[in-house]
Amino acid sequence: MEKKKVLFLGIMHFFLDSYMGFFPVYLVIARLDPTKAALIITATSFAGNILQPFMGYTADRMRGKLPLFLGMIITSISMSMLGLSVHYTVLFFLMLFGRLGSSIFHPAGAHISSAVGAAKRDASFAIFITIGTIGFAVSQPLFSAFTHRFGTARSFILAIPTVLLAFSYLLFSNIKINSEEESLPFKKSKQLLFRHFRPILLLFLTMVFRTAFICCMNSFLAKTFEEWGFRRHIYSSASTVFMLSGAGGILAAGFMVTYVKPRKLLFLSLTGFFPFFLLFIYFGNLGKVLFTFAFLALSGFILHAGHGTNIVMGHRIAPEMVSTISGILMGFAWAAASFGPILCVLTSGIFPKIGNLTSGLLILSIFPLVVSVLSRYESKELEGQSV
Repeated sequence: MEKKKVLFLGIMHFFLDSYMGFFPVYLVIARLDPTKAALIITATSFAGNILQPFMGYTADRMRGKLPLFLGMIITSISMSMLGLSVHYTVLFFLMLFGRLGSSIFHPAGAHISSAVGAAKRDASFAIFITIGTIGFAVSQPLFSAFTHRFGTARSFILAIPTVLLAFSYLLFSNIKINSEEESLPFKKSKQLLFRHFRPILLLFLTMVFRTAFICCMNSFLAKTFEEWGFRRHIYSSASTVFMLSGAGGILAAGFMVTYVKPRKLLFLSLTGFFPFFLLFIYFGNLGKVLFTFAFLALSGFILHAGHGTNIVMGHRIAPEMVSTISGILMGFAWAAASFGPILCVLTSGIFPKIGNLTSGLLILSIFPLVVSVLSRYESKELEGQSV
């Protein structure tokens, strides 16, 4: 494993993902309508992520540094400008461009991080994903603390560090998608995808159903905590607890996969979180901060454990087109999972005793349990694939 490259890629991922949680906490700070905000989240997530397979294919053809550079620039500038407006149309386009930048960055970053890991690609990719997840985890308290101190109208300042890092990477780094590898033409890429359609579909569906629930948690944890009566510094930290624990789960799984079969790891990840999630709801309704955070953390740790492994299994199917596979299992799956926030809002209040959005989150938590059935077949299908 080329540790310095893995670490630097992780740092870039950290900075990019540190913008991706701004809107969920901004909708609370700016008192936006939850339904309209959910529509923005769903529409922009779908539009941005649906392009990831195509961005991945472009990255496989283009190679070099531009995919990572452009992704960092576009996302940081767009997302940091959210605090300048409360108009839903403006917020929609800022979110859209932020998602587009992310869709450029992630397939290329996944490709490089997997390649520099060599024989330890599970661990290498887990480090890349983990550091990015930590960036996502700090995004909400970062935005909340900065805007509380300087006002939302100055949120654009938050773009400066990432813009500087992006230009430093472009000018001085030797990290890039290897231009010496064979660049597959579209016809051959299509043939590879059809040849491995079944295992890719199984991996894809697992990602979709898990991500739908995770997207709801990231989008509405702050609002859920506010509904329970917690104050700003508490609800601003809820997503951080969930994502930091999730980062720990991803990292642990990246090293555990050497000893535990993917089938078992995925199944435990998709089912083991549920009892702790129920306890999280129970203590949240009682207003017990420490217990609520503890069980939220355990839920996040277990639920995220199979995330990186799921994607690396896809990389092993077609190592000639890793960026494209990453685009399918990350972006395309995230786009397909965009129904999550809207469904969460539509099902809110079904169980009035536990709260409005809490009801929606409970409904969505069933999705990973349902898709756990597929995880019993995934590793069987992929055990025959070469690494």
